[in-house]
Amino acid sequence: MMTLPIPRVEEPDQILIKVHAASINPVDVQVASGMAKKFWPQPFPYKIGYDLSGTVVAVGSAVAHTNPDLAPGAEVYTRLPESCRGSVSDYAISTVSTTAKKPQSISHSEAASFPLVSLTTLQTFDLAASHFKDKGGLAEKTLLIPGGLSGTGSIAVQLAKRVFNAGRVITTLSTSKIAQLDTYLDKDLVDKIVDYTKEDPLKVIPPGSIDFMYDTMGHGVSLLPLMKKGGIIVTISSLPFGPKLKTGMPEMPSAMRWILNTIGGINQFRAQRYGVTYLHLFIEPSAEDLKRLATWIDKGKVKPVVGVKATFDDLEKIREECQRIYSKKGIIGKFVIDIS
Repeated sequence: MMTLPIPRVEEPDQILIKVHAASINPVDVQVASGMAKKFWPQPFPYKIGYDLSGTVVAVGSAVAHTNPDLAPGAEVYTRLPESCRGSVSDYAISTVSTTAKKPQSISHSEAASFPLVSLTTLQTFDLAASHFKDKGGLAEKTLLIPGGLSGTGSIAVQLAKRVFNAGRVITTLSTSKIAQLDTYLDKDLVDKIVDYTKEDPLKVIPPGSIDFMYDTMGHGVSLLPLMKKGGIIVTISSLPFGPKLKTGMPEMPSAMRWILNTIGGINQFRAQRYGVTYLHLFIEPSAEDLKRLATWIDKGKVKPVVGVKATFDDLEKIREECQRIYSKKGIIGKFVIDIS
């Protein structure tokens, strides 16, 4: 923990936010650990956190003139842009294009759990729906969403059924998490659960039965036999690749970019042999998408899944939970830190 001066609004589109709650995502602890330094070098000490919910303190001139909803005193939530990263702090700078009013029906702690995982999932589903634009989008399709109680998975199963009208949702969970599913999510959201500690998805899910796989665990290529011809896999957990790699990770050495695009191209070729489209999603922080999510949250279509909470001064618990997220073991939903 470091003591820093309160940041100042220096650009017309910036917003200074008093942070009430922040949440930690796997990418936060992975990059902070240095494991991504070869292809995504970052200066240290690393300011951790993208997600927050809080109250607007000050705004730039452009915000004041065009966005009265974001005036000082407004309650907001945001996925901070990379240039503003560091949500686990008393104050943070965000931008008008990445900040929206907090859903009215939930607390700051709950709102802070949403931005990154929800934006990632919504944009993934939008991409998949566009793939089936001539076939009704994702309506009545069969979806495979591994890790249905993870941060992304728990949002995905809700959006799948209640927003995108998926016909059938299959997920994978461990034995212990199957017993907890009803505690966090409604029973009607999942049609089939595969206990991956006891069953092989390739043996219990019919081959050629999945229209869309949301690859939250990096297993997309190994599960290709499950996909229907004409289906799509969108991965968020495999090594990144694609045309947005250069703009999404400008610090990445060009040689590493070439390697990742080559690996991605090989996986796309393997998918094409099954007649399947294979893509990687780069999240785009988006106020407009946060507004869409807030509407669904306030209508009760999507609810927060918070597994663990800690206070800002409980460094021992914060370290413990960050280590648990890094190890990818026993995680349910999101880890939220109450700041003030």
